[in-house]
Amino acid sequence: MWVRSTQRKSSVRSSCLRFQHTTCVNKTEPEDGAITNKDTKKKKRVTFADHKGLSLTKVKIFSKFTDPIKIPVNIQEMLSAKLTLSSTEEDKLVLDFTQPSSDYLLFRQNLEQNLVSLEHCMLKEKAFAGTVKVKNVSFEKSVMVRVTFDSWKSHTDVCCEYVKDTYPTSYSDTFSFEVSLPAEMWPNEQVEFAVCYKVSGNEYWDSNQGKNYRIVWSYMKKNRHSDSSQFGIHFDRYGSPTCSHGLFPDWPSYAGYENIGPYY
Repeated sequence: MWVRSTQRKSSVRSSCLRFQHTTCVNKTEPEDGAITNKDTKKKKRVTFADHKGLSLTKVKIFSKFTDPIKIPVNIQEMLSAKLTLSSTEEDKLVLDFTQPSSDYLLFRQNLEQNLVSLEHCMLKEKAFAGTVKVKNVSFEKSVMVRVTFDSWKSHTDVCCEYVKDTYPTSYSDTFSFEVSLPAEMWPNEQVEFAVCYKVSGNEYWDSNQGKNYRIVWSYMKKNRHSDSSQFGIHFDRYGSPTCSHGLFPDWPSYAGYENIGPYY
């Protein structure tokens, strides 16, 4: 009886035993005796050049440009002439239009069609002045000059005064005007103006065939009317050249103002 109970107790003990499965991990023991795990991710390290004996700076020497762009001789002469202008010539304002009355037949034709035409204009030291002819449609009439110094971002209206002609006629009347110039004008600025005739509730404009009358710096007019047009180059109203065949494709030009027409 005693033997049998002992066997029963041993079987109960064996049934309660459980084996725990463990995962083997490769471990290494460094020199200092600490155990490390090979599966642990390595920490990122930043290494500078001087840690490896290299220099922290790098010097690059550029040699002189030995392959210049081939620009036609005529273009070089044109550009050099522009840069060598004397200060007196560069500071001079000039009319960028012919006197309307210089061609009398065309002047009378414009007066007949538009009822108004600029007759004559001249530059003074600090102003410009001129005369305007209008067709005598009615006794009550007014004439003004609309002028801008910033490409029509703003403008000023200057009233014209009636002038008694030496030989008056019933066909037309004459008015005169004088407009003061700004105290300072930058080399890329210009003056533009047009003439307005108000009569019988209507307005009639003379804007130089849609181009406006312009007063520019002498160097701008010289460049615009030079022979450079033979090479497809023209100078815009701000003095920077634009080129149709790409000689100066990256030269800045204020092309946004190219399409601005007359004021009205």
